[in-house]
Formats: sequence, C-alpha cells, structure tokens
Amino acid sequence: MRIGLDIELKDTPGQLVRALEPVSRLGGNIISIVHIREELTKKGRVPVHLTIDIENDGALERIIKELGERDIWVSKVGEVKKKERMKVILIGHVVDTDLRDTIDRLNEIPGILVADMALSMPNPQQETSALMDIEVSRPEKAKKAISELERIARDKGLAVIKSLGV
Repeated sequence: MRIGLDIELKDTPGQLVRALEPVSRLGGNIISIVHIREELTKKGRVPVHLTIDIENDGALERIIKELGERDIWVSKVGEVKKKERMKVILIGHVVDTDLRDTIDRLNEIPGILVADMALSMPNPQQETSALMDIEVSRPEKAKKAISELERIARDKGLAVIKSLGV
C-alpha cells in the first residue's frame, strides 16, 4: 500500500538520513521525499513529506515506532489514493455520434474520469479514431469503465480497442 507520512526533523545535519534508514531497513520503498528546509515548523523543526510503499500495517507501525525512538515526530499518516490510468481507442464516426455524450456518460460514473483525449480526423466524411485516457480510482472501476464504454460503443456503432491488461 502507498502511504504518505508527514514527519518533523531536528534542524541538524544528518536527520533526513536518520529518518530514511528505518523506512528502508523495514521494507519500505521510498517513492518521493519533499524536504522543506526553508519553512521550519512553529517548534523549529524541518517538515518533510515522505511517500512510501509498504507491504502491510505491521511494517508501518514498526516504522512509526522507530522514528519516534529517534526523536523524529510523525505528524500525519495517511494512505495515498493512487489512481490508475488506462488508454482506450474508439474507432468509427466518433464525432458524429456525439463524442460529448460519450465522455459525459463515462464521467457520470463515480471514480471514473476521461482525463485526456486525442482525436484523429483525416476527413469529416470518414471514420475517426479517438484515443481516450481514462483515470479510475480503483482497479474494479476499470472494468466498470470498459463495460460502460463497450455498451456505449454498441449503441453508437463504434469499435473499442482496449489496452492490454484491461
């Protein structure tokens, strides 16, 4: 699971390394570090935001405990919502069959968003293709998005080409 940790370090050299060592040793994979050296907290500490991947809550608890033992304050812990993206191609009279309606019908489903789109329209009388970049909040939403898109495509006489693994 992906976790966001806000920690506060003493304003002395080597503190960031002291904070990262137990995360690494206890199986955490460090995704990002935002070290805000110029903005000390009210208590004179350096705020740092870590994003890490860990296997389970037990590992997280051990990391937090060890940070506390090192006088590294953990001010906030939270799971980071990781959105997944998938690409889908629609082929046919995509524009003529009301592209806006297709996008709106997908976007109405909670946890699904058409985040980007590229349209290839060589000639207004010919079929077009649209590459849709769809963002989903959870893996099961990807199946829901594809199912709905296939239903819309059937209704509108369009072909759907899905990414591998969808």
